[in-house]
Amino acid sequence: MESFNNSPLQGIIINSVLRDMAIQNKRPMLRRRSHGLLIKIKGTTEYCFPDKSVLISANQILFVEKDSSYHVEGKNPGFSYVVNFTAPPEAIQALRDNPVFTVPDAALHAEKLYHLWEKDNVYGALACLYTLLEKSTNRYDGYLSVRDKKMLMPVEAYLSEHLTDPDFAANTLSSLCDVSDVYLRRIFKKKYGVSPSAYAVRERIRIACRLLTDGNDRPISAVSKEVGYLDPLYFSRIFKKQTGMSPSEYRQEHQDDLF
Repeated sequence: MESFNNSPLQGIIINSVLRDMAIQNKRPMLRRRSHGLLIKIKGTTEYCFPDKSVLISANQILFVEKDSSYHVEGKNPGFSYVVNFTAPPEAIQALRDNPVFTVPDAALHAEKLYHLWEKDNVYGALACLYTLLEKSTNRYDGYLSVRDKKMLMPVEAYLSEHLTDPDFAANTLSSLCDVSDVYLRRIFKKKYGVSPSAYAVRERIRIACRLLTDGNDRPISAVSKEVGYLDPLYFSRIFKKQTGMSPSEYRQEHQDDLF
């Protein structure tokens, strides 16, 4: 949270963190009681205000102000987290200037935020929220040159196809685009907010979260192998570090959720 010491976004106080399950029909919201961040995990939802309509989908976050009225309409079944909060005027203005933003790994941060809040770890939850907001203030893709965007293409394609391979090694990615490891990490982090290795871990855990809650009741060892970890104990350690709970705890907590 040190990077927010001089940020207009400092001073936020979380009031509650809620799950918002699949929205199928229109639902009205009259005079919202607090400011909110709506973090979309899956699906597409339309928020209709008196003067505008906003459509958000997975990994997008919408800021809505206190006292605003709107109705919500689910376009595709999905799932969101809602963070209700209070904040000083400077923070609200900063969010008002950028009310919709995308964070590639928003789901993992939101999951961790929610579970920290449920465990009464207020400061941990606030740290997760600041991480999300910090990412929202960095326009990773906008800062990239055409050359750097093209340079990342083979890396992105390789990640898409081989992310869950057991022998996947992030330190070999630079050979795909003929640049140094240091340069690749810098440009990749500029776009995605994390290094290639951290991105790979987060994406593997995101896939594992889906597999654990899809109703097929796979053994933890099978999920571990499906996302590229041959050692289930190592997978469980990584999973808990990323989500704040073990795979079995996560499955029990989310067994009735729709993702």
